[in-house]
Amino acid sequence: MIKSGKGLILTAAAATIVVLAASGCATKKYVSKQVNPVNQRLSQYEKETNGKLAWITNKEQTDISQVNERIATTDQRVAEVSTAVQAAQGTASRAMETADANKTQIEASNTAIEVNRTAITNVTNSLNYQLVDKSEVMFAFGKATIAPQAKTALDAIAAKVESMPRAVIEVAGFTDRVGSPSYNLDLSRRRAWAVQRYLVEHKVPARSIHVVGFGEEPAPEGMEAYTQTANRRGKTQPSRMERRVCIRVFGAGDLASTTPTQQ
Repeated sequence: MIKSGKGLILTAAAATIVVLAASGCATKKYVSKQVNPVNQRLSQYEKETNGKLAWITNKEQTDISQVNERIATTDQRVAEVSTAVQAAQGTASRAMETADANKTQIEASNTAIEVNRTAITNVTNSLNYQLVDKSEVMFAFGKATIAPQAKTALDAIAAKVESMPRAVIEVAGFTDRVGSPSYNLDLSRRRAWAVQRYLVEHKVPARSIHVVGFGEEPAPEGMEAYTQTANRRGKTQPSRMERRVCIRVFGAGDLASTTPTQQ
């Protein structure tokens, strides 16, 4: 009986152990079934979170690069503007210096004109020089080249001077009022020099020719243009005759008996 009781106890214990073991396996499976979906969702959430963080990081880097690029572009534009301002200031300074130089040149030229005019007057008065001939030649706009039709008048002057060894020839250049005073003064001189060169080439002594350029200044008495035109308001104004060279021939003593002519 005792043995039978022990056997029953052992059997019951074994059964209990089997039941507990089976119950433990069932619990683990249940827990595993409950935990696995959570882990999957956590992994998915972690993956999405990492993707969003990567996108945000990349966007921040892109924005920073764009900001740096804009800053660099702005700095470059500021440097360009600064350079342009400095260049403009330099140009303005040079322009002012040029204007001052031109003003000084014009003043000096005006002084030279007065000196030449006074010298001619003194010579003609001291030697009893008188005007024996007068002519003028026209020039194209902005040009200092003698036109073919002007050579006839110059040839006549050269022929007359050839018979007057002591003759004095006054050659005065003029321009219109288009352009700066300094440019017009230089152009009037080049026109006068062109006439002087032509006369010298036709056997007129260079020492007998006195050259002066008046630019756009009004012609002195005795050198006015022969022809004037009227504007729309009826007022007279110099025509293209302003673009000319006035030539006056003076003879001394008995050589000045010829009445001056106008060509």
